[in-house]
Amino acid sequence: MSAMAPPAKRKFHSSLDSEPPLFVAYDDYLAMHKHVIVLTDIIQQIRDGQLGPPVSALSEVFVDAVSTPAPSSSTKSFANAVLSSMTTSAERTSAPVDPSEIAKQAYQLLEKSTRAVIERAPDDKSPNQDQKDSELIAAIANKHSLPIPSQVYRHVCSSRFRPLKLQFSSKSERDTFLKGFNKIKNDEPLLNTIEPKLRARRDLARSELETLRASRKFVYDENLKAKTTKYIMQDIHYKLNDKPRTFV
Repeated sequence: MSAMAPPAKRKFHSSLDSEPPLFVAYDDYLAMHKHVIVLTDIIQQIRDGQLGPPVSALSEVFVDAVSTPAPSSSTKSFANAVLSSMTTSAERTSAPVDPSEIAKQAYQLLEKSTRAVIERAPDDKSPNQDQKDSELIAAIANKHSLPIPSQVYRHVCSSRFRPLKLQFSSKSERDTFLKGFNKIKNDEPLLNTIEPKLRARRDLARSELETLRASRKFVYDENLKAKTTKYIMQDIHYKLNDKPRTFV
């Protein structure tokens, strides 16, 4: 009996090399690094108010800086490989995004990172509502040694209680205020008589708001079924409560 032939070796496929490389051409890196520095500087100027709000000004500044530098044709750069793997052909050939829109979106995210929101604050929608809100927040901040916001205003909407927005000069000031406010709100006479109870949080992007609402609904429904505070909120998510109480 003839010996069995050894199994055929698996044919090498070039697709094994389709993973993005672990290196990038130095010229590509240098071009991208300079590009990021330029965009970072522009966004900081927007944040500091040096460019002002007109869209035309934003477009003029971005016209030469917004185009992402193309990788060298002779080298398969990491950035190009990742871009190809994350986007479809149609997306890569679609019309470019408006540079001024990129600037505005970046500015909005920067503003949100230094802004707090107080929900369900009393709102009579009178012309002097902003002044009353500012005086209340200033009184609370001074009494409890909390940062005072540079701007206090109501979000424009048709809600019964328009969200009260507090703009701070930095994220650390915003976080310090929120931590202190949430700590004292149940014992502070200026706040603990307000019904419904106030809620304070950081300002959120649209997707984060959706997560927050879903988490709050889950917590309420599950606590109602368990008749105890089984879950509590933590930022925009929920977690098990290690000290549950009766849920009313």
